[in-house]
This record gives sequence, structure tokens and C-alpha cells, in this order.
Amino acid sequence: MFRSFRLVSVLLIAVLAIVLVACGESDGTPSEVVRTVEVERAVTVEVERVVTVEVERPVVQEVVRVVEVEKPVEVVRQVTVEVMQEAPTLPPLIIGHLNALTGSLSYFGVSHGNAADLAASHVNRAGGIQGGSVVIISRDTGVNPVQGVDAARALVDVESVAAIVGALASGVTIPVATSVTAPNQTLQISHSSTAPSITALEDDDFLFRTTVSDAAQGVVLGRLAWEQGYKSAGIMYINNAYGQGLAERFSQTFTELGGTVTASVPHEDSQPTFTSELEKATDGDPDVLVTVSYPGQAEIYLREALEGDYADTFLFVDGVKSDDMVQAIGGGKLDGTLGTAPGAPDSPDRQAFYNAYTLTFGVEAPQEPYLAETYDAVVLIALAAARAGTTTDSVAIRDALRDVANPPGEVVGPGAAGIQKALALIASGQDINYEGASGPVDFDENGDVSGPIEVWTVEGDAVTSTGRFELP
Repeated sequence: MFRSFRLVSVLLIAVLAIVLVACGESDGTPSEVVRTVEVERAVTVEVERVVTVEVERPVVQEVVRVVEVEKPVEVVRQVTVEVMQEAPTLPPLIIGHLNALTGSLSYFGVSHGNAADLAASHVNRAGGIQGGSVVIISRDTGVNPVQGVDAARALVDVESVAAIVGALASGVTIPVATSVTAPNQTLQISHSSTAPSITALEDDDFLFRTTVSDAAQGVVLGRLAWEQGYKSAGIMYINNAYGQGLAERFSQTFTELGGTVTASVPHEDSQPTFTSELEKATDGDPDVLVTVSYPGQAEIYLREALEGDYADTFLFVDGVKSDDMVQAIGGGKLDGTLGTAPGAPDSPDRQAFYNAYTLTFGVEAPQEPYLAETYDAVVLIALAAARAGTTTDSVAIRDALRDVANPPGEVVGPGAAGIQKALALIASGQDINYEGASGPVDFDENGDVSGPIEVWTVEGDAVTSTGRFELP
């Protein structure tokens, strides 16, 4: 009997040593899920019984408790042993990008695609969404509503995207929202669609945007025209929701200040010539021609205006804020021309974004509108997915979007390090408030954000900021 008791004691000491060594090997990584196995074993000379219970624990711990009873015939031992087990990973977060690789906004297609890819790269470098990578699938809209809707349907039905970034043009974004994303309960964030009509769109809260509505830009543009001493203005605008909305807001502000709009002339997207529209827009010789168009159209009719002596004084908007367009006309013919666009003052986060863009793609980040807004849209979808704990449930991601974009919460910024911090805070159950490369992105009840309007200019056949930013 005594020898049996001593043998049990020796075995007990050996087990204790093994358990303690195992405990010392644990690295305490909080993201690992472990399974706890509790074993209660009552030992006698003749009988041994084992009871096993599994318990989930968030960290690796090993606990050994030995209780010796007075009876010499029995030792009761309770040992808690925790077994390492890898945490489950989520499937990839697939984000569709409705881009303009052809058509009148193709001037911006490559750079906007780069911005979306950069955001995905930063999220993946930060660890992804619970191990799930961010994947961007891009489709070309051609700046055409029919093609855009077809592209969106392919992203939703074929690619099974969890969310869509885009489109660039309001005239594409709106039909996509009403016929594809809202009916299919798929989150959509446009990074550049500024039409005021989007605010009141019946989209069941599935359409958001990271750029400011033209309800703001039209006011600043009207004030700028009056401030420059223009008493009369003709308008050329693209015949879609963007062009109509911005032209109307400009006209309202400009006339309230005392100016006169001599003509407001729509044009279609693809035209070989715009001379007929130019004749109407410049009838009466207005002081300035306001161009509310895209680079693909403006490049043609600005050259026609200069060569045909229709006009030589212009006022630009965000849609024509393009180095390529300015350089295509060339010769300094547009130098000194002013324009407006949604934009924020320079900041460390904004500069870091441009530096990362240049370093990643080997070209200087172009001074084009909505690059930072594209980046922020992708990052916000990823952070909302992390908050919702899913990479496939678009409704849950939508429901978490304002939680990660708006106060309250710890402010986090863009870049791989900022995103890594955000993901760690989310994993620990804390609130975050993402302030992006484009500035604060606090969504209101309509999915809109607010922010300043930049005044920019053409200098040396290149677009540059005047450093002036205004609120409406």
C-alpha cells in the first residue's frame, strides 16, 4: 500500500512538471482560441475514473490543482490542461469597384483603381479581416448607365461582392443603386458622385458617399464667379444628374448675388463636336463660360471655344480637374483659370496617402479629385466588416459602417499602421472613429458627408491648389 502511494506521488510530480513546462511555452497571443480540457481523476489501488469537460478560453493558461485527502488509499487530482488551437479565419472580403476605364472619365480610371488597390494592400498588411484578405474586383462602366448597371449586376450576381465602391459618375451611380445594389441589399459607397439628388434617393440606406454633395460646390462656385467680377455667365453642362444639379446650384447662388445666367445649355456625353451648344451658351457674350462637364467632353469644346473665338474666359469644376485635359490643350491657354472641387486642406494623413501612392506605384500621385475618397471608401468597408465580424454579409457591414466612421470612438487614421490599430481596437471591443486621407468621413442619416470645397487653378499647364478652402 505504501509503495503504491509513493508511486502515485512520483507520477503526480511528473505530471506537474510536464504541465508547468507546457505553460512556459505559451506565447500569450490573445487572438488564439484554445480548448480547455478538465480532467478529474480519482485514483485508488484498484479503480480509476476519468471525467472530461471541454471549456472555451480566450488565452492559453494551464492550471494545476492538487488536493490530497486524509485517506491514505486515495489521491484526488484535478488538472486543467489547455490545448493550442488556431483561430478560425474569415473568407476574403470581396469589394467590387465600378471604375471608368473607358469613356469621358477614363482620365481618372487608372489612378482611382490604384487608390482602391492601395487601400486593400494596407488592410491586408494590417492582418486582414480576422485573417480574411481584401480583394478588389474592378469593372468598367464606360461612364454609361446601361453598361454600369450590367457591370454592377455581374459584381453582385457572379462575383458575390460584399460591397461596391463607385461609380464615378452620378449618372451611373444612381441607376446602379436603384436597380442593383438597393434591391439586392448590397452596400454601395461612391467616392465621387456629387449630384445633390443622391441625398434624397430611395436607396433603403444602402448608398453612401465619401465626397461632398454639389449642394456645397454650387454655392462656392457661384460666389467665386461673383467675386471675380463676372456679372454674366453662360453654362455648358453634361446632361445627367451631376451636370444638372451643379448647374442649378451655381445659377441659384450667382443670380441671388446679382449675376445673370445668359444660357444654361446641356450636352450629351459623346459628341464629335460641341459647336452648336457653344453658340447657344455664349450667345450674348457672357463674361465667363462655366464648364460643368467631364474631361472627355471639355477637352473638345474648350479647344473649339478658343479656336472659334466663342470664349476665352472659363470657370471650371471638379469634373474637369485633370492635368491630362489641361496639357492636351496646352500652350498655357488655360493658365489662370480657376475651378472648384470637394477637397480638404493638406494634413499629415493626406500627405502620407500621397507618399504611399507614389512609393507603391512608382509615379507621383496626380492632383486629381477623389483619389483619397476612393481609398477611404475601401478602408471603411473593411473596418465595418471587422466590426460586424463578417466578410460576406453586406447588410451587417452596412449596419456597422457609421459605427466605425462616426464619433464617438478613438480616432484612427489611414495607412497600414493606422488600420492595424483600428482593427486591434475593434477586436478588443472598443469604438473607433476613422478619419481618413480625405478628412473626416462622418455619415449623416442620408449617407452624406460634409466638408470644404477647394479653389484650384491652372498654372503652367498643370492643375494646382490655391490653398483656399471654403464651406458653403
